[in-house]
Amino acid sequence: MFEFGDLRFRSVEKEDLKTLHAWENDFETIMYSRGKPLNFVSMAQLEKQFEDWTKDEKELHFIVELSASREPVGIARIRKDDWGNVRSADVGTYIGKKELWGKGLGKQITVALLEMCFNQLNVERCEAWSAEYNVRAHKSLEACGFKKSGEVRQVSFVNGRKWDGYHFDILREEFLAIRMNLLKQTLGEKLDGYLKRHCTIQGY
Repeated sequence: MFEFGDLRFRSVEKEDLKTLHAWENDFETIMYSRGKPLNFVSMAQLEKQFEDWTKDEKELHFIVELSASREPVGIARIRKDDWGNVRSADVGTYIGKKELWGKGLGKQITVALLEMCFNQLNVERCEAWSAEYNVRAHKSLEACGFKKSGEVRQVSFVNGRKWDGYHFDILREEFLAIRMNLLKQTLGEKLDGYLKRHCTIQGY
């Protein structure tokens, strides 16, 4: 379990699948999380995915909860990978509670994922993908220090037209240069408590 500001990240459990089933079958949610809004999944498919997640050591899947209420609000993922011999991670998230869209949670979740990747998993670079039309996601990624580094042309067909896919990435040194500013922006008065819990080891 990883706590970050108002959020709590924990492993996906089997009892979460009903919540995920509702989110994964919402047209708008999936349009903005994957660019394939008709990619609905059955409960049987989710159960198979859950079994695969428990066996795959390269992927970490989290339910994102509000710390105060323990209410699930979204899902987040880290997929560890290597480009050549450089340790990398692909990060992704979506907020399933649509009434919380536009409230800044996407940025807070993304900063938390970068903290896990760079401060706990010792990766050297992180990357993320987004559909061309998902401007809100682009702004959130760029606010966290990601840079747009490439495009895959006409990779999605949504609402009657073709859209490009955008690739974003951030290097460890780029994140470290802005880390404290990002933590102040997303954690506010909870910053000192977070640093004490996650950035120091007693006796060292």
